[in-house]
Amino acid sequence: MTFRGLLAVAALAALPITASAQTAAPAAPAPLHATKAEPFVYQPAAEVEALTHRADGKPQSAITSDHEYYYIEYVTRTVNKNSEAHGHWYDYIHVLSGEGTITYGGTQEGAHDTGDLEMRGGALTGGKTITLHPGDRLVVPPGLVHLFTATPGNTFTYLIFKQRV
Repeated sequence: MTFRGLLAVAALAALPITASAQTAAPAAPAPLHATKAEPFVYQPAAEVEALTHRADGKPQSAITSDHEYYYIEYVTRTVNKNSEAHGHWYDYIHVLSGEGTITYGGTQEGAHDTGDLEMRGGALTGGKTITLHPGDRLVVPPGLVHLFTATPGNTFTYLIFKQRV
C-alpha cells in the first residue's frame, strides 16, 4: 500500500460513525391511575351521617373514594371478634367517635385468605391492646395482625385511608 493509501485509510478511520437506522420514539407513559381524579366534594354532616347509618339508625361502613392504589372508608364497629391482616395495604386511621380497642401483633388463628394476601377471621392471641378515643390516630402497616372492636355498650367510628404498597 502506498503512503497516500495509508493516509486515506487513516482519514476514513478517523471519521465519526453514525447510526443510519432510526430508533423508535419512546411510548407515551401509562397513566398513573385508572380512575379519574375526583372533583371538589362537600358533604354536610347530615349526608355523612346518612352514609354511615342505615335507615333504621344502625351503623354501617361506607367507602367514599375508591381508586387503584388507595381508598377511603368510614368504618363503624360494634363488638367484633374477627382479626385481619392485609398483605398489601397500609391503614391510616383517625378515630371519629365512640370508644373501641385495637389489639395488634400476636398470632392469628383460624383465618382464611380472602384473596390478594387478605387474611380475615379467626382469633388473635398474644397481641397488645390499646383503648381508642375520638381524635386518636393509628398507622397499621401491611402484614400486622389486628382486631378493631367497640368496647361493650359502645359504637366505634373511624375514618380509614388505605394505601396499597
